[in-house]
Amino acid sequence: MADFAIGQTFIKAHRSILLMTPLTAPCRYFPTRDSMGWITRPTLDTGDWARELQTVKQVSFSVDNNDREFRLIGDDGWSDSVTTGSMVSANFDTFFSKAIVRKATGNCPEFIGDYSEEFAIVAQARDNTDFEVFIEMFKELGRSDGGSGNYIYDYAGFNCALRNYKEPQTAEDLINVTFDGKSRGRAVFGRFDAGGAPLSSGAIQSVILATDPATGGRRYALAPADNATDVTATGNITVTYTSDGSTALPQLALGASDGSGFRLEVASSGVQVPAAVSLNAGTGVVTVNPDATLGASTIYRLVARNGAIVQAVDASLVADAAGIQRPLAGFASTFRTAS
Repeated sequence: MADFAIGQTFIKAHRSILLMTPLTAPCRYFPTRDSMGWITRPTLDTGDWARELQTVKQVSFSVDNNDREFRLIGDDGWSDSVTTGSMVSANFDTFFSKAIVRKATGNCPEFIGDYSEEFAIVAQARDNTDFEVFIEMFKELGRSDGGSGNYIYDYAGFNCALRNYKEPQTAEDLINVTFDGKSRGRAVFGRFDAGGAPLSSGAIQSVILATDPATGGRRYALAPADNATDVTATGNITVTYTSDGSTALPQLALGASDGSGFRLEVASSGVQVPAAVSLNAGTGVVTVNPDATLGASTIYRLVARNGAIVQAVDASLVADAAGIQRPLAGFASTFRTAS
């Protein structure tokens, strides 16, 4: 083992992803853990979304146990104790950061006169001692089954209050910010299966726009529909974005020009199906065209990541050709081909 295997068992810290969701009291989110240790992330309410902490240099994470020590008469002089509770403590060492976003016109991102999405959350804790956030920590363990299976992560999820904000400044360095997270309520640990694609990270962040198949001002319709059966193996998959079920949603663009925000995969294995992705901005239709005929009697999954499609909007989140490109919330759907 010393010759080849030990180094392959270690986990690189730079493949860790930290997500933070601001909470509105008394709301808290709790993941669930099944009997095999697999995690199901909570479904966030409309309007809530997780920001990636992109400017973190270091995180010190610990689970602290509280022990109640006691002595009994006749105990022969030896103390005993009972663990009465636990809490998670995390110390974050980050950079003070400003908001850089993509404008609808031009190729270069711009500063829009605000804090970055993640630092704006931390900034709220400076003068609000009741402010809480939901933290999710993912450590990428790698791809299972010899590199052909799904991406597996070690997961920790907990609600916490942000404490002890510190902002040391020196002329020779960038402005650093440190703060602590003290858990509130139950913390959940386990393994998270991300499917056939790794969790995305490092993208320009912006306020996410909620989507729904049937309600609201940003709707999407799938063809084939979610959970459809007997689907022809030679057809395309389409996603139609509308404002009311019939009117094309305006000012849309692909989040990644190559369409990689949309992913077609075999549901049982997570193996990606090569496909060309295109957007007709006039009709709001995204077309996923597989490179080859799909397999018969096979369940496929279409995954649209958050930001796979973006919309240019103004400060009121109304479509605006000169506005800021905001990401639309993603989704996942499955269908079975005909035999």
